[in-house]
Formats: sequence, structure tokens, C-alpha cells
Amino acid sequence: MEVSDATNSSGHDHSSSDYGAEFFDQHVDREGVFTVKYDLRTALFGQSAANAIPLWIADMDLPCSREIIAALQHRLEHPTFGYTIQPTEMWAAVMNWLQEEHGWKVASDAFVFAVGVVPAASISVWAFSSPGDTVVVMTPLYEPLQILVEKAGRKLRGHQLRLEDGRYRLDRDRLQEDLRGSTILIFCNPHNPGGASWTKEEIHIVANLCHQENVLVISDEIWADWCLFGHRHTPLATVATTGQEVVTLMAPTKTWNIAGMQASYLVIEDAKLRERYLDQVSYSFLHFGSTFATEATLAAYQKGRPWLQGARQHVESQLLHCKSFLQSRCSPEVKPLLPEATYLIWLDCTELGENDPAQFFKDEAGVVLSPGSDFGGESTAHFARLNTATSRAVLQEALDRMAAAVERKRATKSMDT
Repeated sequence: MEVSDATNSSGHDHSSSDYGAEFFDQHVDREGVFTVKYDLRTALFGQSAANAIPLWIADMDLPCSREIIAALQHRLEHPTFGYTIQPTEMWAAVMNWLQEEHGWKVASDAFVFAVGVVPAASISVWAFSSPGDTVVVMTPLYEPLQILVEKAGRKLRGHQLRLEDGRYRLDRDRLQEDLRGSTILIFCNPHNPGGASWTKEEIHIVANLCHQENVLVISDEIWADWCLFGHRHTPLATVATTGQEVVTLMAPTKTWNIAGMQASYLVIEDAKLRERYLDQVSYSFLHFGSTFATEATLAAYQKGRPWLQGARQHVESQLLHCKSFLQSRCSPEVKPLLPEATYLIWLDCTELGENDPAQFFKDEAGVVLSPGSDFGGESTAHFARLNTATSRAVLQEALDRMAAAVERKRATKSMDT
């Protein structure tokens, strides 16, 4: 696809009107550019996935912001790509964004660069706990955040969220019991895979319980900018008790679909806590980023708002269409949970009668979804996660294939009875 300059003939930045339905419904061919989503299909899911529609891993098949592309193209005009710092201008742009979007005023010295949220979470577990300590996670949860705990030699304790009326909810008494005696809580805010945009009241509960039980919170807020349908994000640090230990993980990567840039950051407002983290990374220079991570991050936070507004509108439309279609064609076998945040939709496939719904849809429909068991083991094995951040045409093709597979299964079941 062709990408135009980031400014129009009058020299002004693009407005949100430039990022309408036509822009996001463009087909973007991602084959052959070394993407995880496409080029690892067969390695991860077998030969039957070779031509399947991949709607699993959480990145977008949507064209990137023209402003970010233009910033990268401009930097490419310089003939050197040496060691690069993350300048004060970049952090100032992040500070402005957090203040304007989330009402969070952060001091410039609170930021620490990281190549990704998962690496930052892993290093944080090493920095703020000892082997044998207990780390609590709320399940279902993005699997890498669980694996890193066990690989660090810590004890993983799952607090199972309660699914009620199509949304995951906190249980205060059980959460306090699970936090007792633990060292760290890894909190996913907003929630992946369920899509809950935790309310301020819910976040107060989490922060207060962790304060009472002397538990440090590692708050994964990579989805902060993807609250939808009028929901607002509340950073846990903004409701924490004064002096409470909180480490917040954020990134431009999920917001603007630039995960391949390897750009992320931590917000650690307590100086002593920040020093403990830096002790783990400074000797190996893991708190520095690449040339293009810097340029992309700066452009995203300075000029990325119009693209994000358009992308959110596109995804909201996709999610509503997905829910309506599945309820019409695939109910009761597939029950979609409309998220309050993220571009992912969590599918309850209990009535489908398959041990692994994702395997069923891969083999019978040629659609690759994320297996529910990856997020919560047996308790979520009857779920699957679908990524709607693609064009309407691709989403519709995937939904048509899924519906046909469900209908064939119904017909076979009817014949057997």
C-alpha cells in the first residue's frame, strides 16, 4: 500500500477526518515481512494453519499512523544510526499525554525506558522479590505474565476473577486472602483477555488491599489508551496511598501498533524503588532504546492522537459487528463477551462441545484464534480470543468461516441423534 506524507499541502498535521473507515479498511499485506502473526503460523499451529486467517496475537493488521511513518522516513535521511538516547523531548511528550489522556501528572525523572512490557515485568519481579516469594496474578491472564513468574523461581498464585453478566469482576474478600503473605501483585489494567476497563472503585479496592498486605503492585497498563465505548482508564498509581509501592508498565506499542519498534517504559515515582530497578538493568544497558524506538515514540505521543481516534472508532464498529454476527449465527455455541477495552473479544465456546475451541476453528474454519487454555489452564479451556483489529473484509471472511464450521457441526450432531 502507498503511504502519503504526514502533512497536507498547507503544512498542517493530519486531522482525525483523514483516518476514517476507508483508511482502516485498506488491505495490508503482511506476508513476507517477518511478522510473528503470519510467518510463524505453521511453526506454532501446524501445517493446517498455513493458509488460515490469523486473528490471534495482539497486534493490528491496520495501516500505521502517517505521522509515525513520516518521522521514521525523515530519520532515515540521516546517514548514521549510532547509539541513541531517549531525549527529554520524548519524555515531555509522554508526560503531556498521560496528563491530558489519563489525568496523571508524572515527574520527568520517574520514567525508565524498556524494550517491552514483558521484559520490564520480568526484571521487576527479579528486582522486587526473592526466589521462593509468592507473586499473585488475576486469572485469566495473558500467559507470558504468568510464565515469567515461574521462570524467575517465584511461586505463582492465581486469583480467579469472577465472570458475571459477561464481565470479569473482583472479589474483595478472596483477593485479600490471596494477597496475604505474597510479595507482588501483577495487575493487568485494562484486563487481557476479558477486556474489563477497571473502574476507579475497583482499582481503589486493589490498591488498598495491596497497601494493607504490604504487597508491591506491578500494574501492566499497556492497554491504557484502548478503553472503548465511553470507558475511561484509571492508572492505579493515581489512586494509590501516599508512599505505596507501585510500578507501572506502559508503552506506545499497543496504542499505535508499533510493537516491532521494541519501545516501552516504566513509571516508578518512588526514587528508592526506581534505583532498585535500575540496579538490575543499568550494568547491561537494558534501559536504553534504539534509534527508531525513540523516533517512533516521540512522533506517536506528539502527533498520534488523530490516528488513534480513528482506530478506536474502527475497532468499536468491528467489535459490535463481531458480537452481533456471532449471536445471530453461532449462538449458543459461541457467546462473545463485548470488551470495555482492547481490540480483542473473548469467546465463551462452552456449548460448542470441543475440548479446544481454537483447535476446532483452526482445523474446521481456517481461522487461528488464541487458545483459552493459554490464559487460565483448564478453567478457560472452553474459551478462545479473537483479534478484531483488521479490515472489515478480513473479519467478515473469518466470521463466515467460523459460522459455517459451527453449522456443519450442528448438522452432524443432528444426523447422529
